[in-house]
Parts: sequence; C-alpha cells; structure tokens
Amino acid sequence: MVEPPGQYRILVVDPHPTLRMVLAQRLRQDGHMAAAVGTATEALQVCLEEQPELLVSAELLEETTALKLAAQLRCPVMVLTARTGAEAVVSLLDGGAEDVLRKPFGLEELAARCRKLLGRSSGLQEKVSVGPLAVHLLLRQVTLRDQPVELSPREFALLCALMMPPGHVRSRQELLTMAWPPFSGGPRSVDTQVLTLRRKLEQAGLGEGGGIETVRQQGYRFSLENLPDKPLAVDGSPQNEVPAQALEPSGEQLSDKHQTA
Repeated sequence: MVEPPGQYRILVVDPHPTLRMVLAQRLRQDGHMAAAVGTATEALQVCLEEQPELLVSAELLEETTALKLAAQLRCPVMVLTARTGAEAVVSLLDGGAEDVLRKPFGLEELAARCRKLLGRSSGLQEKVSVGPLAVHLLLRQVTLRDQPVELSPREFALLCALMMPPGHVRSRQELLTMAWPPFSGGPRSVDTQVLTLRRKLEQAGLGEGGGIETVRQQGYRFSLENLPDKPLAVDGSPQNEVPAQALEPSGEQLSDKHQTA
C-alpha cells in the first residue's frame, strides 16, 4: 500500500531550460516532488495520470498562457511575469492566478511563496513510502526497512521521478526532463542510470529489478505489485522463514525411529 505523500507535486513550466531546472531543484530542497518542462504540451503529457498541486509557470508560453494551462490542468498557478506595473499584476490575479512573481526574483522568495500557497512550512521532514521503501525528501535519503540505501544524487532524482506517482509509466524523455539538468544527457544515459539504480535496490533487498519495470516501447515504471514484504536472503528467498527441508526428518532420524519401533 502506498502511504499518502506528505510533500506536494509542483510543475515548473518555463521556456528557459536553465531557469526551470534551477527552480525545480530549489523546490525539491523543500521536499516537493518538482518536475520541470519547457512547453504546455510537455506539461499536459507529464500530468496525464496525476495533476500537480501547484503550477509555477511563465506567463507567456509558446502556444498558450499560464492561466489557460492552469485551467486545463485544474490546479492553482503562480505566474512568473516580466511585465512591470501594477496593472499587469492585477489583471493576472483577476484572471485566476493565485500569485504573481515578477522577474527577476530570488529563489528564496519563490520557495517562501510556494510554502505560503501550499499552506506548509519548510521544517517538516517528509517522506514517500511504497511498501518497505521510503524516500526521505528533505533529508535526500532512501531507506529500505529503516536501513539506508546509498544512492548518488542522479539516482535519487531518478527514483523520485519514477515515484511521481508510483506505478505510472515514464518515458525516457520524461525522465530526462524531470531528473537531468538541461542538455546533459540522452536516452542512453537514462538506461545506464536505471541499470545502476536497479542494481543498488536489488542489493539492498528489494527483489529482482529493484521494483523498476521496463515497459516495452514506452519507458520505465516503479512497480507496486512485486515488492517483497520481507527481506530477501542471498538465494532470493524471504529471510526469517524456516526452509522446508528443515521441517522434514533426516534419513538418519527416520532410521532411528524405525529401530526404536
């Protein structure tokens, strides 16, 4: 069973690749599950299965506006605008924006405004749990049955992307957008990182494949169905269970029994 996530899902949409990645990384530091995309089309694709709880978007996008995109996603929006003057802010607020932030702005101001909008403080140490696996977002740690699992920053970001939400298939391009800095990887990079992440989760005792399934011609997903309830031994069998052979009397014991009878 999936525990209710304590953090919030935030989608950052901005045509500038470096800006959107920096914003998403800052929001992740507060424990949010933040994804970053460059267009409204990508935003709609990322949100096919689950809507964000907050949209942080540039006012003007290539094919639409932040307000129209928020209406399609049915979520509150913080609009990032380059316009000056009170009239611009008033028109955006009257048009449905929850908040308006003028460029340029500071990362801490953005984070504080998001905390205010979402009604939470930055002091909470929250986590997402799927079966025996727990991702501690503020601590940036992963534990399996309360035992730490050592992951690199990229592997941690990849696991977070796969668990947003658990069970949802993510394409390689989506994973690149959500877990890699701009212009720093390709589909083969995703495959390589998935391989190392699987290996580490397997070694930690999460079972074959580490809970990550390959969906042919689609991508990857973090599967909920095959997670073991108990730790796995070296041979792949659950620990703390008595082998069936141990419950059967040995040949020598059978012989002694017959002789006694």
